[in-house]
Amino acid sequence: MASAVVRIGTWSGSLGEGSANAAALAVARDALEVRGVEAVAIEAPGAIPPFRAELVDDAPAAVVSFRGAVESVDGLLVAAPEYAGGVAGIAKNALDWLVGSGSLYHRVVGVLSAGTTGGTFAIEQLVRTISWQGGLVVATLGIDAARTKQDATGEFTDVTSIDAIRSWAGAVADATGEPGPARLARVAPIVVPLGIDVDRFGDLA
Repeated sequence: MASAVVRIGTWSGSLGEGSANAAALAVARDALEVRGVEAVAIEAPGAIPPFRAELVDDAPAAVVSFRGAVESVDGLLVAAPEYAGGVAGIAKNALDWLVGSGSLYHRVVGVLSAGTTGGTFAIEQLVRTISWQGGLVVATLGIDAARTKQDATGEFTDVTSIDAIRSWAGAVADATGEPGPARLARVAPIVVPLGIDVDRFGDLA
């Protein structure tokens, strides 16, 4: 019996035209397709309204669609910019809507931030909010001075950056097929320095 094709979702937490984070995800999708992995582009959640806890169980249609898209894939690649020392608000808002539905629970996730400084703080905040939801962040990547690594159309041309994005996406794809202890071995060096105990993830099947 043929094994099921692995499906990895890619989601950009930026709505800007010519987004470097969206461009990085384009590289990632190409790399996944070469590996025989189905890359699923998840629409940027521009229609998602501000989070309201009282609507968690009766969420707006845009939220229901976003949750369904996240839950339909085996792993998720998240790329979001950093603004004012933190992750872009639209990205955090969308992730807040996933808390009540448990959409990220035990789902393998890769986090990336491309921008001027490499998005250190954006990555940290993404790792925290995803981990608090039980998501398994198995790979992170920051790309600094992103505009200097793209051509006039916004496509990444810097070989080092392209290779790093491919490796980042590949790590997430690999982790989807690994047993629980192997996945936690990827998660631990990412979350422990942030004070997150790997015991919070419980027993992984």
